[in-house]
Amino acid sequence: MVKDLALLIPLILLSICVLTDWRKRKIYNWVTIPGFILGIFYLIYAKAYSASYCLSFFFLFLILLFVYSHGAMRGGDVKLLLALSLFLTPGAFFFNSAIFMFSAFFYFFFQTVRVKGLSRTIHDVKTDSLVLIAIGENNNSFANGVKSRPFPGGGAVLISSCYMLTSFLFS
Repeated sequence: MVKDLALLIPLILLSICVLTDWRKRKIYNWVTIPGFILGIFYLIYAKAYSASYCLSFFFLFLILLFVYSHGAMRGGDVKLLLALSLFLTPGAFFFNSAIFMFSAFFYFFFQTVRVKGLSRTIHDVKTDSLVLIAIGENNNSFANGVKSRPFPGGGAVLISSCYMLTSFLFS
């Protein structure tokens, strides 16, 4: 019964978020916050929480806060990833976040290569990385000159496909 809820709640959450993100380019709080609250109740009821789980969730929060503060993700995507992570094990939600971020990076990388060419794109990625490491700011050379083309259907589509893959691999 509890495992069924751990599959059903994220499926409903993802379905609603994909539809709203596809139509209106927005993931609403009225979907993600109840998903987050239900995830906390699931953790308590299933007794899946532990010190390592809390520490892993805290580090995931910091990573997503960094990504959000540098403009790489919008707030709805961050809240959706955090809510979904409550229904996975720590290893699974780090795997889920990693494949999501790598997928998004490569999507935007190929978009930029199409506009700027490979050598200019690689140069801009190296410049951004060095500036980020040296002074802690993103100067967005990578994105300059490229029209902002959102992911088809919104980030919720990519989050959903990564979550389904993670659920399949870690079940």
